[in-house]
Amino acid sequence: MLHARLGDRQARPWLVAIVASLVLAFVAPPAAASRADDLAAAQALSRTGQHAEAAAAYESLARRPFLGWDDRVALLAAREYQLAGRLDDAERLLAKVGRKLRQDDAVLRARVEAEVALARGRPDAAAAALRSIPPPWPAPLAAELLRLQAEAEFGAGRTLGGIRAYEERARVLGAAEERQENYSLLFDALVRNPAAAQSVPAGASPAERAWLELAVLLGSPDPDARVQAQRLADWRGRHPAHPGIALLPQDTEATTGGTGAVVMLPSQPAASIALLLPLSGKFAASAVAVRDGFLAAALAEPAAGRPAILVRDTTSLGAAATYAQAVAGGAQAVAGPLTREDVAALVASQQIPVPTLALNATAGGSPPPFLFQFTLDPEQEARQVARRIATDGRTRGIALYPRSDWGSRVQAAFEAELAQAGVELSASSYYDPGAKDFSGPLRAALGRYGGAADRDPKGGLRPRDPVAEARDGPQFAFVAASGSTARALAPQLRFQMSYELPVYATSDAVDASGRPGADLEGTTFPEMPWILYGGQGAPELWDAVQREWASTARGRWRLYAFGYDAYRLLRNLDGAARGIGVDGLTGRLTIAPDGRVLRDMDWAQVQGGRTAVASGLPPALPTPEPAAVEP
Repeated sequence: MLHARLGDRQARPWLVAIVASLVLAFVAPPAAASRADDLAAAQALSRTGQHAEAAAAYESLARRPFLGWDDRVALLAAREYQLAGRLDDAERLLAKVGRKLRQDDAVLRARVEAEVALARGRPDAAAAALRSIPPPWPAPLAAELLRLQAEAEFGAGRTLGGIRAYEERARVLGAAEERQENYSLLFDALVRNPAAAQSVPAGASPAERAWLELAVLLGSPDPDARVQAQRLADWRGRHPAHPGIALLPQDTEATTGGTGAVVMLPSQPAASIALLLPLSGKFAASAVAVRDGFLAAALAEPAAGRPAILVRDTTSLGAAATYAQAVAGGAQAVAGPLTREDVAALVASQQIPVPTLALNATAGGSPPPFLFQFTLDPEQEARQVARRIATDGRTRGIALYPRSDWGSRVQAAFEAELAQAGVELSASSYYDPGAKDFSGPLRAALGRYGGAADRDPKGGLRPRDPVAEARDGPQFAFVAASGSTARALAPQLRFQMSYELPVYATSDAVDASGRPGADLEGTTFPEMPWILYGGQGAPELWDAVQREWASTARGRWRLYAFGYDAYRLLRNLDGAARGIGVDGLTGRLTIAPDGRVLRDMDWAQVQGGRTAVASGLPPALPTPEPAAVEP
């Protein structure tokens, strides 16, 4: 018989009953089954829109005798009360939830708190709740969380933050219809606040300025229909690839005569394409890789819908003359030329009458109509690295660049983006590309945090405090380098440090066709999905570069993917120009308002000497043990 003693007396019957009930709760499966059934019933009420009833059911289940509230179920009850419009009850249930939660429960709490705050008209409180969710946000919820963030930013009068949240949301949405609805939400938010739309915030990009301008044009139209139509035509001419084009009235779709202000892309893919590449001379090997990738993409299409492809060598005639010859021969679209100099020559000719996807980019300036620029330039990757560093929570660090034109371009892009993200660059240093010993540039960048192997006059290692240095010193190092240089520089950087310093780089640091090796261990860098996931998206091309073309393809795998994506972009140019992204081998591709193709790459990290998918955050820096608190 179950019994207990208090002192020398037998326990009262009510205590025995309680203990017995607790024992039964742990050993009786029917109770657990009943709870599961009750949770399923509450979920069914929620799915049918009976949110108040679902909230009451969840609240009843959240109460656990002697154990306190079930945090997860209490959060579900709060969510349902919020959906039912019963904000007081939602806040009451939120107050029952503990502060130490699992990650998914913490995300749910922040989401409900943000929704309640927005409903209460407290956008700053909503933004604060969302900031409590550490990045990266869970993929299934990112679109919803970004919508709440955008509403909070607009509600608080931070127009630029609202635009950027909606733009980021567009990048995580999968379907074209979802992205278009997202842009409509962005536009509606601007129109609801005309004063904000008429004031251009400092730091707005050209695409963001275009949103503000469009909101003014459509929110306060000119009473003269012809004047309004011309203004919209002018806007479209200046922003031919802006996603806001889909929001224009249908009567502005026609091309204006004479001025050429509005450029209309053909709605159907071209039946004849010219591919212009330097197939002889010093760029021949790279051009062949691009050509083979381009043709592989064409061969992946059904033969019935495949265009005629005319491949032309630009080496002898030059890019402009070869282009004119191809168009005269009936090309309805053109891919190429490949080199920066050839693209500049084509732009200078001012003769681009058909949709043209240049495979490099000119520096600055407004490109002519029909010209789109797709490139594997390191500047885009450097900007992505800067944003990743900020996302990872790094606030200060160092950078090393080669003394070269390439290094100057990377430096300008990286440091501009880093400053915009609010991350401090403590020091930067420059090295000679052909050097083997990088101790000088490293010591210059690291200052007193370098020289971990320095010895005193007696030959002993100088005392260092790794924990204090990790706390006060650089939190990252950005290394702009090619593969061989990066493999030599990274170990020397580690040799200088008393603590493990996270290293970031562009994909130039890693040869995709070989193993990175232990020298680059821990390095985080952006990588093409096709490389990172072993041929995903084009397995036949992957097999070819590793087998039939292995000897010639080594060191050029990314160029095959580049050629493949160039074909797919050219075939989907109209949709891409309207904001419909292309999931390419080189990354997720979208077209900016100036016609430049943007690549959003995946993240890789060298782990065990191999390239692997990077985790959400790199390994954390060591932190000091908390000091003991006197009672």
